Amino acid sequence: MRLWDNAQALKRLYRWLYVCVLSCLLAAGGTWLVHSPYFPVRQVQVVQPLKYLQPAEIEKISRQYLQGNIFTVNVSAAQAALAKLSWVDKVQVKRIWPDTVQLDIKERVPVARWNTQQMVDMDGQIFNATAQEELPLFVGTNSSARYMTVHLLTFESLLQPTGLHVQKLHLSDRSAWQLVLTNGITLRLGREKVEQRLANFVWAWQQVLRNQTRNIDYVDLRYPDGFALRYKNRTVSAPAGVNATDAAAAMDQHEVQVD
Repeated sequence: MRLWDNAQALKRLYRWLYVCVLSCLLAAGGTWLVHSPYFPVRQVQVVQPLKYLQPAEIEKISRQYLQGNIFTVNVSAAQAALAKLSWVDKVQVKRIWPDTVQLDIKERVPVARWNTQQMVDMDGQIFNATAQEELPLFVGTNSSARYMTVHLLTFESLLQPTGLHVQKLHLSDRSAWQLVLTNGITLRLGREKVEQRLANFVWAWQQVLRNQTRNIDYVDLRYPDGFALRYKNRTVSAPAGVNATDAAAAMDQHEVQVD
C-alpha cells in the first residue's frame, strides 16, 4: 500500500511536520526576542535607600552585567558580584517587565570597629570596611566578635539611664570584660556577674559618682561587696566605697537589695 493511500499514516506525517514547523517558528521567534533591539534595559532600580554602598560600585557592576536586552542581562552574575561587596548583607536582582532590572539590597548594620580597616555588623560578622560614624572599638579574638556584639547591646541597654556609651570593649583571653566609656572612665567587670556589676555601677553613678567624672580614672567592680576607684594623678583604692563613708554605706545597701 502506498503512503498516500494510508490515511492514518498521512495524518501522523502531517502532525510531525506541524510540530517541526511550529518548533522552528518558536525557536526563531525566541532568538529574535533575545537579540532584538526592541527590549533594552532602560533603568536599573535600587529598591531602598543605601547608606554605605557607593553609587560607583553599583554602576560598575550594572555596566558589566546589566547592559542590553531585558532577556540577555545576566542577573545571576550581577547578584553574585553585588553580594561580594563589603557592605552588602543580602541582595536579590530580578527583571521587571518590560525594561527594568531591580536591585533589592540589604546593607550590613555596623555596631563596632574591629581595627582601622574592619567593622563588626549586627550579626557579629567581621568585614572589611570603614565608616565615618563614631562606633565603639572591639578588642578581642576573631572568634569572639559575635559574643562581644551580644554583650555590647546588653551593656548599652544597662548604661542607658546614665547617658553614657561604650567607647571601647575589651575581652581578654581569660574572658574578662573591660569597658572604656565615652567620658574616658574605664570599668573593670571581670568574668562573672558582669551584668550585675555594671548595674551596680549605674546605680552608684546616679547616686555619688556623677559629680566626680573628671577625677576618676577607672572603677574596679570585681569586688563582691562593692568596688574600688583609681583617681587620675593619684591612687586611692576604696573597696566597697567611693572615697566616702556614706557612699560605702549606700553601696552596701544596694548590694543587699540586688542580691
